Amino acid sequence: MKKISTIIYMILVTVGVTAQSLTDAVRYSTLIPGGTARAMGVGGSFGAMGGDFGVLTINPAGIADFRLSDLSFSFSFNGGNTASTMNGGSRLKTNHTNEPILENIGIVFHARPTGSSLVTSNLAIGLVQYNNFRQNIGYEGISTGSITERFAQVANGISPDFFDPFEATLAYEAGAIYDFDEDLIYETDLGQADEVFKSQDISRSGKINELAIAWAGKFNNNLQLGLGIGIPFISFEENKVYQERALNDDVEFDELTFSEVLATSGTGFNFKLGAGYTIEKTIRLGLAYQSPTYFGLDDNYENNLSYAFTTSEGSESISSRSPDGRFEYKLTTPSRLTGSIGAIIKTPSIKGFVNLDAQYINYKSNSFNLTSNNNDPGELAYEREINTEIENELQSAVNLNLGGELAFEKFRVRAGLGMVGSPYAGDGISNFDNIYSLGGGFRGDKFYIDFAFQQRGLSQGYSPYQVIDEERNQLIVNETSINKVIFTVGFKL
Repeated sequence: MKKISTIIYMILVTVGVTAQSLTDAVRYSTLIPGGTARAMGVGGSFGAMGGDFGVLTINPAGIADFRLSDLSFSFSFNGGNTASTMNGGSRLKTNHTNEPILENIGIVFHARPTGSSLVTSNLAIGLVQYNNFRQNIGYEGISTGSITERFAQVANGISPDFFDPFEATLAYEAGAIYDFDEDLIYETDLGQADEVFKSQDISRSGKINELAIAWAGKFNNNLQLGLGIGIPFISFEENKVYQERALNDDVEFDELTFSEVLATSGTGFNFKLGAGYTIEKTIRLGLAYQSPTYFGLDDNYENNLSYAFTTSEGSESISSRSPDGRFEYKLTTPSRLTGSIGAIIKTPSIKGFVNLDAQYINYKSNSFNLTSNNNDPGELAYEREINTEIENELQSAVNLNLGGELAFEKFRVRAGLGMVGSPYAGDGISNFDNIYSLGGGFRGDKFYIDFAFQQRGLSQGYSPYQVIDEERNQLIVNETSINKVIFTVGFKL
């Protein structure tokens, strides 16, 4: 009995206290490149093209197409909303915070070597944004079950002196769980059949930025080669406030509020290799590889619980706060292989291109290392469990990007479609989130300006807490729409 309870305790507590989960692996390995308005205007499809700083995140060989040194910067405005449905009930729509964001700043140093087979030898340095995590979520509804069921399961079989300080201790100190029979099996004021009004507000922010440095050269036989390194920076903040309220007077429970604050930061490293080849000045081919990214991450977190109840002696409300928690760990995210094919359009009145990129990612190769800084057997057990879950629940996926550009003298029009393959095995390989893009621009002799509009839709499942019986977990479906307007200003030096 006690051995089984300890195993359950270890699994539930580790999931609750540390933030590492399959969701985190997906969050940091599903990259949506930002970059320039030109690249985003064609749906992120630029792998066989070049001459724009946005190609650096797709295929560094495209940097070789610059014929002059170049300085550019991009900024965007991001908005949208998330519509949430709890257990098939009513939908609640929450708007995201709209704010200006620096998408990228980059400089390319162009050189034309003499006395060699190189036509160009270019060095690019810049800061590029991949993901923006800003999102607000809110939902409410009525269902059976309570988060106190989880608190009791976390505590069962454990003496209060050995409770974890982030869930069980809070629930015990606030009176949300108690041991009436003193048998280490904890009771709550709510039964499994009791209906409870539930709501939660979630606020997320943060981003993944990458410092990228790359060299690329174009040879006189139409071959381009590029290589680079990336140093990504992760920042992620999440503030969750979960509430329950009693619907009748038959139970002593009145209401509870459980809040969780998490801040994750870290730095990683990867390298990139790319090649390009032009056939008859019309057909362009590209192939690029990005290594796995090796992250060192740092979580800081704290929880708070307030619990109100009424007994024959009157009403009472008790609050309890956890200590400040911190955990350092490592995460390795998947490598990426991108193949590209494009065609140059040249007529007497119109010029332009079309391009298709296909990127392969094996999300199963996500891997946590939770014991690099400690020898805790509980952390080692959970490390094996979460990596096994990644292997079982995630899959390989293909991202497709199709887009094109038409040039009318100094003006440009662009359109594109991005299809982001689902990392989850349950969705199948044919499930995609679509990103639609439109854009335009003006090209002068020494100055250019581009703009693009991007709209992305995605649907995600979410559960505010986990209990042993999976059928009793609350299911929230979040349907998110993300809109982005981006501008790029550049100068030929």
